[in-house]
Amino acid sequence: MIIDHPNKQHQTSVNLAESAKQVALDAARKTFLAGGGGPGQQAAYDAATKLADAAFYRATIASCVANGVPGEATFRQSLHDITGTWQ
Repeated sequence: MIIDHPNKQHQTSVNLAESAKQVALDAARKTFLAGGGGPGQQAAYDAATKLADAAFYRATIASCVANGVPGEATFRQSLHDITGTWQ
C-alpha cells in the first residue's frame, strides 16, 4: 500500500512504516516456511505479524500527531484491535 497525502511529511512517514511492515511480514513468512510451515511455527508467525501491524499503527499515529493530520483515532482503534490495549 502506498499512500498519497497532501502533507508530504506524513505521506513519507506512513509509506516508510508500510515498507518496514512489509519487510517484517516477509521475514515472518520466510521463517514460517523455513520451519516447515506447520502448527509448531504458527504461534511465532502470528506473533510476528501482530508486532509488524502494531509497529505500523504506532508509527502512523505518531505521524498523525506530529504532522497535525486528522484520523489518528482510526489508527488507535486498529492498534487496540490488535493489541487489546489503548495506547
